[in-house]
Amino acid sequence: MIQANGFYLMPTLPRELAGHLKAMPRDKQAWPEDFRKAYDLCHSEFWQAKKEFSTWIRKDRDSRMNRTAKAILLLILDCLNCDTGRCDPSHQFIADEIGISVRTVERTIPRIVASQWLFVLRRGRTTTNFYRICAPVSKVNHILDYSTTLKERRTEEREERRYHHGRLSDPTKMADHSHHEPTKMADHEPTKMAGHEPTQMAGKHMKRTWEDEHGNKGSCSEGSEGTYTHVRTRNESIPDDEAAFSRWINAHIPDRTRHREALKLLRERRMTPEDLRRLAA
Repeated sequence: MIQANGFYLMPTLPRELAGHLKAMPRDKQAWPEDFRKAYDLCHSEFWQAKKEFSTWIRKDRDSRMNRTAKAILLLILDCLNCDTGRCDPSHQFIADEIGISVRTVERTIPRIVASQWLFVLRRGRTTTNFYRICAPVSKVNHILDYSTTLKERRTEEREERRYHHGRLSDPTKMADHSHHEPTKMADHEPTKMAGHEPTQMAGKHMKRTWEDEHGNKGSCSEGSEGTYTHVRTRNESIPDDEAAFSRWINAHIPDRTRHREALKLLRERRMTPEDLRRLAA
């Protein structure tokens, strides 16, 4: 990786090697040993730098580097020739390769330049531009720092989830004993009820079931649903048929402002002689 003036640059074949390469035969095996080793070393550095640049570009969080900008920049990086140093794809070629319009390419490349990933050398209206790929050292350091921080955060989150999951799922950790001992039940008798008689209900009826009535037999069982069983023993005049509610209310309760309350009590089967006397007063 070449570093100059605060930028990382893509390494290409030096001019001396590039000049000697023109005189070399096509068969690489016929090249001198020293030249072939120097050539292979330059290509190895080129491919390593290309890999690092691709990683940096993909991890860049700059708002100007959207998906289209990254795709264009990666394509320009692929067009860089290590032997000649040329990198001059046309806008039409970039548009055809990525599947976008030429206008989109023209509009996106200035954003890449503003993000300091490219230097553009314009060579005329009829000649394609020449691109030089670069990366500011400060920008790369920020990308790497953010990537490391993000990786550490994800590792901490996984460890925390694993810790909590282990605490919730491991039954041996819930009991106060060694991990090697099997889980044992607590050594005590089953919980007993307090030593007293059940609480007696007050001498008044509940909504449905009486104190002296069997627990599985309510006041509405065995065909007596919808009747005033507890009221009929006291006052036979209270109706149990909803069709007679209105006539009965008009006949027994002169105050019309209390008719709504009386109708509600009748429908809920909660009308008692005491309520009747209160409403009729």
